[in-house]
Amino acid sequence: MNNYLKLIRFPNLMIIAMTQYVMRYFIIQPILGINSIKLQFADIDFALLVLATVCMAAAGYIINDYFDTKADRINQKDVIVGRKIKRRVAMILHQLFAFTSIVLGGYISYKVGHWKFVFLFFMAGGLFWFYSTSYKYYFLLGSFLISLLAAAVPFLVVIYEIPPLNKTYAEVLIASKTNFNYLLYWVGAFSYFSFFGVLISQFVRDLVSTKGDREINRKSLPVVIGMKWAKVVIIALLLFLCSSVFGVWDQFLNAPLDKITPWYFSLLIILPLLFLAYRVYKYKEGNKFKTGIVLLRMVILSGIAYAFVVNYIIHHSNF
Repeated sequence: MNNYLKLIRFPNLMIIAMTQYVMRYFIIQPILGINSIKLQFADIDFALLVLATVCMAAAGYIINDYFDTKADRINQKDVIVGRKIKRRVAMILHQLFAFTSIVLGGYISYKVGHWKFVFLFFMAGGLFWFYSTSYKYYFLLGSFLISLLAAAVPFLVVIYEIPPLNKTYAEVLIASKTNFNYLLYWVGAFSYFSFFGVLISQFVRDLVSTKGDREINRKSLPVVIGMKWAKVVIIALLLFLCSSVFGVWDQFLNAPLDKITPWYFSLLIILPLLFLAYRVYKYKEGNKFKTGIVLLRMVILSGIAYAFVVNYIIHHSNF
């Protein structure tokens, strides 16, 4: 059983599920509650959305491992497919997870009155497949696709929530000449952070898998532009993400009574990113750099967990 949980990256799947639940109940729900508006996407249907997302991610992890065994052996990673789980079994599991995701996605898309949304799951399945077989070998393409798919995880929540809201509160929206687009901005900020966090993570992982990437002719960032310039790009992205976080606070969250956000951003996001930039600067090829990858994962989780701070501020402010 442990091998199967490793194959589908069970901890990562739990993070995906947590992210979507946090977006719904700690961002969307309290923000709607300011105007006495309630969630309209049924809880059971939302649970199916989370399950569909998790199943698609599991399918993606499996198919990537299926086609990545050679590089993993060279980079001395734990190879599961072909050693601990038969390749045929892995492919069957991939197909089952992908099929389940598409079926569930089709059902909830029908329930919200936008059956075409199911193509989001078809597209995700196709991107995972082609990423594993070809796209990841192209310069930057694979990294950008994985980052986009990660950014879609929180954004799916608001995409499926807005249609039932529009249907229920149609008369109110018409009378007040408003809409629910502000939810897109709030959740979009978390998607933006997830995109750049995962993109940097992909590039950092490229630093430690350069040997294997060269063997399989994968055009990763350090393979194409060299280790020195790859480090420059990663450091520049880390500084850009730091400035983005500070800019969001300064322009949109700089409320006089909010004493938590500046400390939260500084201690849990900006300082760790700056420390990681220093570690990347000192990095030499051949190092395992596990602490850098773990640190970046913690920063991404801290970014998502800021939703709890938003929820606290809303419930302890006089709106």
